[in-house]
Amino acid sequence: MERCYCTKSELELFGPEKIQLAIENSSFVEIHPVASISDSNTIEFQITGLRDAYFDLSHILLNIQAKILKADGTAFTVNEKCGSINYLLNTMFSECHISLNDRQISSESNYAYKTYIQSTLFHSESSQKNFLRAGMFYKDTEGEFDNTDVTAAGKNLGLKQRYERVKGGTIFDMCGILHIDLGTQPRLLISGTTIRVRF
Repeated sequence: MERCYCTKSELELFGPEKIQLAIENSSFVEIHPVASISDSNTIEFQITGLRDAYFDLSHILLNIQAKILKADGTAFTVNEKCGSINYLLNTMFSECHISLNDRQISSESNYAYKTYIQSTLFHSESSQKNFLRAGMFYKDTEGEFDNTDVTAAGKNLGLKQRYERVKGGTIFDMCGILHIDLGTQPRLLISGTTIRVRF
């Protein structure tokens, strides 16, 4: 017969400290650009370490409110036809740089191409029709890429859907994920890390 030695809980004065291995809660934090947005400067976001919070890099979302204007700065009227490129939220940026604690770890000079290819190849049909639509992703009709007619007779359904969201110079919202390499890994980033995202 095997003996099991037990101690009273009152005598466990120096027991091991309990370690939490689960996420208690999560929240989204709104971060604004560092400087005002203009045609000549880059758009930069700085996310400073939030005390004891960890960062989930796979859930960094970009939210943009935009309006398409003519070259002279005036708005389009309802009678003037103008549609946007596909997946405007991410393809409007040619490059994306990521820094952690002021050390550049990612510099993508073909960001627009990368985001379009990833959204086309790695997202399901359901994801493209639901989640990516918030970022202006409407798949062009096969064989009709050069068809720029946005009237009822037009055959490129993706262009027509994008036109409906921007027609008449209306302000429209876009929201979606950043297509960064750090966002594809499942780990959380430790607290106290400063993240810079520059477009």
